[in-house]
Amino acid sequence: MIRLLFIVPYPELEEVVRSVLSNHPQRERLNVEIQVMTVEDTPDVPTEEYDAIIARGYTAQKTSSRYQQIPTIELSISSYDLIQAISECCEQFHPKKIAVCSFGQQLYEVQNICRLFHTGAEIFAPIKHEKLPDTVENALKTGCDALVGGYSANICAERRGLPSVVIHTGKNTVLQAIDEAIRTVDQVQRERLTAQMYKTIIYSSKDGLLYVDINGVIRVRNRVIREMNRNISLMNRTLGETFPFLCNIFQSVIKSGKEENGRILSIPGTKTIVSVSCTPVIANKQISGAVFNLSDITLIQDLESQIRRKMSERGLRARYTFKDIIYDSSIMEKTIKTAIQYAASDSNIIIVGETGTGKELFAQSIHNESSRKNGPFVAINCAALPENLLESELFGYTEGAFTGTAKGGKMGLFEQAHGGTLFLDEIGEVSLTTQSKLLRALQEWQVRRIGDNKVINVNVRIISATNKSISNLVEKGEFRRDLMYRLDVLRLFIPPLRSRENDVEILFNHLLQILASENHTSMPMLEPDAFELLHLYPFMGNIRELRNIAERIVVLKKSDFVSRQDLQEALYPNDLEPEETAHVYKEELCLEAISEPERLKIALEKCGGSRIKAAKLLGMDRSTLWRKLRKYHITL
Repeated sequence: MIRLLFIVPYPELEEVVRSVLSNHPQRERLNVEIQVMTVEDTPDVPTEEYDAIIARGYTAQKTSSRYQQIPTIELSISSYDLIQAISECCEQFHPKKIAVCSFGQQLYEVQNICRLFHTGAEIFAPIKHEKLPDTVENALKTGCDALVGGYSANICAERRGLPSVVIHTGKNTVLQAIDEAIRTVDQVQRERLTAQMYKTIIYSSKDGLLYVDINGVIRVRNRVIREMNRNISLMNRTLGETFPFLCNIFQSVIKSGKEENGRILSIPGTKTIVSVSCTPVIANKQISGAVFNLSDITLIQDLESQIRRKMSERGLRARYTFKDIIYDSSIMEKTIKTAIQYAASDSNIIIVGETGTGKELFAQSIHNESSRKNGPFVAINCAALPENLLESELFGYTEGAFTGTAKGGKMGLFEQAHGGTLFLDEIGEVSLTTQSKLLRALQEWQVRRIGDNKVINVNVRIISATNKSISNLVEKGEFRRDLMYRLDVLRLFIPPLRSRENDVEILFNHLLQILASENHTSMPMLEPDAFELLHLYPFMGNIRELRNIAERIVVLKKSDFVSRQDLQEALYPNDLEPEETAHVYKEELCLEAISEPERLKIALEKCGGSRIKAAKLLGMDRSTLWRKLRKYHITL
């Protein structure tokens, strides 16, 4: 549907327009609004509602300059319209000299036409309608005794008492204007369609696209290339000031007229490496510029990584977030705040803490809080595999690299973690040989599968964890110092459960609730005096040990309430002990000359450092022994 606004200066013309429209062969395509008004009354036109405007004289001039985004089709003066107006003027007023006002048009045949009617003529062509009163005055001064012109000119003539006739627009002129409007709108829509098609192609491209004219000025660019330039404006700027590293290719292509492909270049100031192609634009056998296509190799690597991950049968997602960490202590609140700060960075992190403190829970939470949260989270326990298997797990292998390889080979964990996080648990257990290969991967961010001769680029953040002091291992020569510096960039200490104030209570209740649900039973409740035992217990296995104790309570519960005795039995289950050895030790410990601290030390030594055995030997529960050891600062 073509939407037209038809502005006519007098009512009679409206009837002519409607008559022409009713018989037009394309009337089904036309949606025409007709408004009768003079140039002074021309309204503000909502341009989005019309495809074109048809107007006459000064009104056409006004709409054309005001609404440049939509075309204005002018109702021009035909020779027939002019002859009819001059004939009517001569018949009515018998003028000796007619002023023909042509509103900016040159009417070359006016003089000859007026001679046919035995009258003279003076042509006036004011550029602006505001000059019409002056035009009428000039007509009178030059001896004109009648006027032929547009509707506005006739109004001015009447005000000065000058006889006048309006040049009426005939049906042929209206038909020509409508046909011209249809052709113009169709052409504009075709051009818009073509422009939108090219715009869509350019802006939907995943590659960076540039068109640079023969003078080296950027005339077309898409969003991708702008982002490669840190979102700094590119339009109408020179290639030399925006992408100077492309200038040599551009000059070569412009000079030779031949395209160049596959040039690998780095974008200065960034880590981005692109594959560059440049093609000359040739029109009329002349080079008018060149089109650049820049493919981000990092994006290609990301696509490769997606394919790798789809091929892998592993679950590579982190399940836990910081919301899953149960705590009420200030020390844990401070630890989590630090971890969240670390997550905002992309630096490597080492998590240190005793066994069972939840180091992987923190590693997963950091990953899910980071910019890599949509990437894979790959975890491996470095102590769980022998040296040769650990290496093949980390770096992968090709088919036939060694006996028993999988068909097609296997990708390593570094490849699987591309774009995400690799969690290396118990990093202190890695052999020195594997440490050197791990260091090389962290230095170059490249890995080589076992049995392969090519390297694979990877983009991975490393989070490692240990329950040992890496610094002490370095001093003992058991860990490479240079690898420690690569891993120990940001250090996060997870406090043991015994340092977490009252967290043991809320954690214990939380675990009881989970385990009761898993065992399809009601949650047991601790009696008030039982909680004291939890606070006195050292929990050397931390939360992992706490879960074991909670599980014993749920499985062995006798009612919905847990007494102090029930908890005592869960905390200190019976264990084997050589009776004869215990008898000898008890006699030795009963000597009056031995002080209590000495007695505690002897008991621990005789029991090989086992606090459970030592407590039984001394005839006290383990919590009492623990308090006494802390009191006398005794450690073994």
